[in-house]
Amino acid sequence: MQSNAATLEHSALKRIRSLALFSDDQLNNLAARLEVKTAQPKQRLISLGDTGDYGLYLLSGEAISQYREGTRCKVVSESDGQLQPIAQIRPSLYDIETLSPVEYLEIPNDLLTEMSLLEGADSADMEVDIIEQSEEANRLTISLCMDISSGSISLPTMPEVVHKIQQEFADDDFDVARITGLIQSDPSISAKLLKTANSPMYRGSAPIETLQQAILRMGMDVIRKQIMIYAASELFQSKSAGMKNRMQSLWKNSRKVSAFSRILAVRSGHFDPEMAQMAGLICDLGIVAILDYAQTHGDLYDDDEALDQTIRALHSQINGMLLYQWKLGDDIVTVGEESRNWFRNHRDEADLCDLVLVARYYSLIGTRAQKGLPALVKMPAFLKLKLEFSAEDSASFVEESQSEIAAIESMLGSV
Repeated sequence: MQSNAATLEHSALKRIRSLALFSDDQLNNLAARLEVKTAQPKQRLISLGDTGDYGLYLLSGEAISQYREGTRCKVVSESDGQLQPIAQIRPSLYDIETLSPVEYLEIPNDLLTEMSLLEGADSADMEVDIIEQSEEANRLTISLCMDISSGSISLPTMPEVVHKIQQEFADDDFDVARITGLIQSDPSISAKLLKTANSPMYRGSAPIETLQQAILRMGMDVIRKQIMIYAASELFQSKSAGMKNRMQSLWKNSRKVSAFSRILAVRSGHFDPEMAQMAGLICDLGIVAILDYAQTHGDLYDDDEALDQTIRALHSQINGMLLYQWKLGDDIVTVGEESRNWFRNHRDEADLCDLVLVARYYSLIGTRAQKGLPALVKMPAFLKLKLEFSAEDSASFVEESQSEIAAIESMLGSV
């Protein structure tokens, strides 16, 4: 493959939907840091299992994707006149090969984050650190990729009683008495629902003492979603002392994303708070699966940095696979796959993934991870939510939400 020496015009970047909120100065700075690359027919642009943290955009020419079972289909890189990344999910599920001479861009996600913070700055002085995987991380990542590709990866399963309850709910004419009986058969679920019914979100004039009262107060739809929240929380129980701190930290982070998701759903007025809370809590369940995998492959896992790098490379696809296996619907699967893509711009109106994406952003304000966040005003998801406060008021919003966050976190409990 060769690089085109010609300067990339920022007009080409204007065709990329995820950069819709970047100013002309920012696009010019970004263009100065990128190269238009070229490839001849039958050259591979992306390989099956590729874990690179970048977006690839086809500017001209044609390419084809080939799945491991041999299925081939033409790559569509443009929709409604705007460029979309090809093979966005990592690790890549297929090979991408050129059919004709092509021109394309590779845009590192770290570079977009850095550029989003600049307004008319001189990009010549800017350096972007691209994280390279260590040999240990590659061993763990490659092993996990191979199991994904072969379909032999073992993912956490839904607790049996929860699975039975979900099967009952799948029938439009579900039997409330039968579902109540299944719930009562599991003391942990019953206790969780009673605690939820008496939380500030649902508390009435008198305390709830029985499961039947809890069902009457919250309704079956809320009960169904709260049971899924219970099922998710069970997965965060560490099976080894070595992973206990990681699991507890992941649970705390997930609780906070869940809390912000619920609060933002109420503030926006366009989302079901229960669904938002559930989506925020389970959007990182794939990381639990990776931690479990690392524990059972001790020969490949020997340091925390290697594991962190593997999580960064693979969490999105594992999230999607797990949530799909749990039959939670396309909207939830999308949350699992895309709720860490800060510049996601899937369509004109906000969806559940946009909501959780902004909730995740707010959950990181005030933490060490905040320095790695892009400018909020450059996130399409934030603009689409049409909240009553501006990006500049975010710190105040986070501070004002602390009591609500504490209440939701208390309701969810600890692991």
